Amino acid sequence: MRWTRKAKIQKLCAMLPGGDLLYRRIQRRYGRLSPDPYKRLPQHAAMLRRLTELGFRPEGARCLEVGTGHLPVAPLAFYLLGAAEVVTVDLHRRLDTELTTAMIQRLLRSRDRLADLYAGLVDPARLADRLAALEALPSGSPHHLRSLNVHYAAPGDAARMPDEDDTFDLSFSMTVLEHVTPPALAAILAEARRVLRPTGLAAHLIDPSDHFAHQDASITRINFLRFSEREWQRLGGNEFSYCNRLRAPDLEQLFTDAGFAIERRLRTVDERSVAAVNRGFPIHPDYHGFDPDDLCTTELEIYARPRTHAARPS
Repeated sequence: MRWTRKAKIQKLCAMLPGGDLLYRRIQRRYGRLSPDPYKRLPQHAAMLRRLTELGFRPEGARCLEVGTGHLPVAPLAFYLLGAAEVVTVDLHRRLDTELTTAMIQRLLRSRDRLADLYAGLVDPARLADRLAALEALPSGSPHHLRSLNVHYAAPGDAARMPDEDDTFDLSFSMTVLEHVTPPALAAILAEARRVLRPTGLAAHLIDPSDHFAHQDASITRINFLRFSEREWQRLGGNEFSYCNRLRAPDLEQLFTDAGFAIERRLRTVDERSVAAVNRGFPIHPDYHGFDPDDLCTTELEIYARPRTHAARPS
């Protein structure tokens, strides 16, 4: 689908009463909304392997997810790996019980694949026990998930958590932070710093690319950098389209300002976008201060600790 058409559909749905339900139906029929957990689990497993290298262990951990979305893939994965509790917070109540139930059934039908994906990260006996508990779950509703100590808080505010200081072992998100306004993101990171234990970790997979390019191959992953802020808000400034367009240095600075020290950062630079910049792609003046690699970083992983307990960033 051409990105301009998708932008118009999203904008219309955001304006209509009941537009959330309408957009969800459109996504399920024409988009990428699917109960397949393996669209996300390989990224989660890769994140967990990097976390274990930094000393994190999921067994008995208390984890905080920012941004649940339609499917609680990562919270259920942490449950299966032995987490004591997972709190998942979302601004909008979008968890889909029907899709989540179907996702759980797919997990149960693919136990060997799941065990292979997390090999070395979880005790096989623990995984088997937790799969048995998952199998007994009546449905994937938030109410039933609570029996697994997976707590869904939506509508919720990750910048104003009810928890006491130093009570979580991990704060994480997967392709969520790019959808948060810069002031709200700064507040969310400051709150994560507050609720993390001194030995805790923050782990965030961020997609700073133009998300319209995910389905429209005619544009590059930096297409949205050609527009002024006012133009971009007109095109994509709604709850279904919004991306903050922060570049990798901006995002890293927000972590530092919130009191984190970055222990590991992983960047993926999109070479097609770099080539477009070198050919004269019209970058808006707001972004002229960035070098091509910073402009064209389209995947970013940040692993950080509360600063007073962190090692020197690498």
